[in-house]
Amino acid sequence: MDRIRIGVIPAAGQGKRMGYLSQILPKCLFPLYDKPIIHHVIENMKSVGVEQVHIIVNYQKDKVKDYFKYVEDEIGIDINFIDQPKLSGIANAIMLAHDIVHEPFMVILGDDCTITQSLGSIVRSLFEHNAIAVEGIVREDDKAMLSSTCCLKLDGDARIVEIEEKPKRPFSDVRGCGIYAFQPDIFKYIEKTPVSPIRNEVEITQTIALVAKDGKAYAEFINGANININSYKDLLRAWILVERFKEPGNEG
Repeated sequence: MDRIRIGVIPAAGQGKRMGYLSQILPKCLFPLYDKPIIHHVIENMKSVGVEQVHIIVNYQKDKVKDYFKYVEDEIGIDINFIDQPKLSGIANAIMLAHDIVHEPFMVILGDDCTITQSLGSIVRSLFEHNAIAVEGIVREDDKAMLSSTCCLKLDGDARIVEIEEKPKRPFSDVRGCGIYAFQPDIFKYIEKTPVSPIRNEVEITQTIALVAKDGKAYAEFINGANININSYKDLLRAWILVERFKEPGNEG
């Protein structure tokens, strides 16, 4: 089956770096132009044919559930919720879907802002390379941004040969985005992923590094723009990006 029908969205975080806004709303519901961030994430998943989405929730989870009740008809796909009792990392959040996801699936973080016509190249790469993991990537000239997110190095076939979360010294201009396509085998690698001594969490980047050692991790450049929303400045940049895309004549 060379298609992806299932999506998983880790959306349990509070977004503490966003100040008072995080006291009012969970981060995934922060307003991004005409919709909350997570609504845009759902639309990106639908663009590749996702039919069912499992949202991982914790902080103010009732507000997330209430929102999707409100837009149920507009969303038009099956939405389910999985509680994450303890915020212990993105990989552990994904692992919560282990018992219900038994086929290839897509993961997009609940605070991701990506403007693109389609994420189809990530899905195609998963099957064409017989990969276990494929991560969406962009070029990034800002070394500070690379040091605060994820840095990758690829070989000529787009196979990941090096990947590091928040590197002190970035080793390339390739930044990982919060967009992934996985085979169910990823769960075995998550089980083998050690807890990060820096954040005391199980990092999905470290999981992908384990997959990369076995030659089964690839990356695909996103044909569009991506913003990792971690600050008010990021949210403003993302808002402007979406607004420009929504102007007449620019919609996908």
